[in-house]
Amino acid sequence: MNIKFDNDIILSMNLFSDVTSVIPRDCINFEDKTIFVVNQGQAGLAIGKNGIKIKMLQEMLKKEVIVIEYSDDPVKLFENVIRPNKLISGYITVSGNPQNNKKVEASVDGKVSNNRIRLIKMLMQRYFNIVSINIK
Repeated sequence: MNIKFDNDIILSMNLFSDVTSVIPRDCINFEDKTIFVVNQGQAGLAIGKNGIKIKMLQEMLKKEVIVIEYSDDPVKLFENVIRPNKLISGYITVSGNPQNNKKVEASVDGKVSNNRIRLIKMLMQRYFNIVSINIK
C-alpha cells in the first residue's frame, strides 16, 4: 500500500488523533464524508462513549465522519465497511494472474446503499488492488 496524503488530509488526521487519542491509519474524503481508517480494536475508542468524539469531529470538520476498522483480510475489511449490515458469506476468488484478477464475492443481509458500495470498491482497490466486487 503506497498512499500519499495531501496537507488537508494530514491536518484532518492530526485533528482526529487530537480529539480521539487514536492515530488513524488512513483518511479519505469521500463524497460529503470523511472516512478515518483505524487499526483493529480501536474504533470504539475513536468513536467514544455515545459517539461523543465523533460528534465533536463532525462539528469541527463540518462533515459526516465515519470510522472503519482496517483488516489485512479483504473479507474482514469488507465486513467492517458494510456495517450495520451483516455479512452472510464472503470470499476472494482468483482467476488467471493472481495479482490482477482478484474478486470479492459476498452475500449480505439486507440492502447495501449505492454510496456504501462505492466506498467498498474504493477501499478494496486502495488496499488490495481488487476492482471487482459481487454483492448478493
